[in-house]
Amino acid sequence: MKKVSCILLSVLLSTVVMVNGVWAAEEAHETSHDTSAGESHSDSGEHPHYSWLHPLSKILPNEIVPEPLGWEQPDLIPNTFFVILILALLFIIATRKIKPLPESKGQTLLELFVGGISDFFGGILGEHGKKYVPFVGSYFIFILFLNYLGLIPGFQSPTADLNTTLALGVTAVIGVHIIAIKENGLIGYLKHFIGEPVWLGPLMFPLHIVGEVARAGSLAIRLFGNIYGEETVIISLTTLGVGILVASKVPIPVQFPMMLFGLFGGFLQALVFSMLTSIYIVTFLSHHDEEGHGAEAHH
Repeated sequence: MKKVSCILLSVLLSTVVMVNGVWAAEEAHETSHDTSAGESHSDSGEHPHYSWLHPLSKILPNEIVPEPLGWEQPDLIPNTFFVILILALLFIIATRKIKPLPESKGQTLLELFVGGISDFFGGILGEHGKKYVPFVGSYFIFILFLNYLGLIPGFQSPTADLNTTLALGVTAVIGVHIIAIKENGLIGYLKHFIGEPVWLGPLMFPLHIVGEVARAGSLAIRLFGNIYGEETVIISLTTLGVGILVASKVPIPVQFPMMLFGLFGGFLQALVFSMLTSIYIVTFLSHHDEEGHGAEAHH
């Protein structure tokens, strides 16, 4: 059974590598054709990268699946919805026959996965912040699947587009501030921005606001830069491999090592994004704890 599994895994990896090469060759051909015809989709000369979900953008009205031609990924929204659909189906299938005590390997793996996320982020958030593990863990799982989608031939990583990462960064920071208001109250929340001593409040308040905006930007740009860079290198190496195949008739999957690195990088970037979000929550929780200890000491 193990031998059969290894053989199937090898065939699957080989198929992914070959299809990835064919896909890159087709995209390169379309790009050269568009360039020779003098067609361009943006003033900067960049051409849009289509995915296998592009027909969906054509069939459905723009009110349901917008198709912004000015973006480098016009199929960005269909790819994102595809990840949401996959995650929903996976969790529905994984939890439909769940038992108080695991009786199947699937439930055991699911509990190990969820338990690992809870223990890791719970250790960062602390005892008081453990209730926010689902918030942070949801970001980790969602971003992980967004990152890995681009490793499948014919699809694109939505996180390789700055529109997606900006949306994730802004919503994460907004969520952190909602948690901060819930934990500290509106007055305590504002006191956090004013700082101490109070007479420095007019100076510290705008600095804190700028810092919070910078947090959203740093989350977005870090995630976008790493995933976009990985995808760009994979596409370039795949195109090189296709050129070698045409010239020497010898298939050399030069992009395969980079695809393996993409698995590691996609996991790492999802983890970093979620860890930083956890740390941002902790900064407000620690402020709440300090106020609580101060009130107890006063009494």
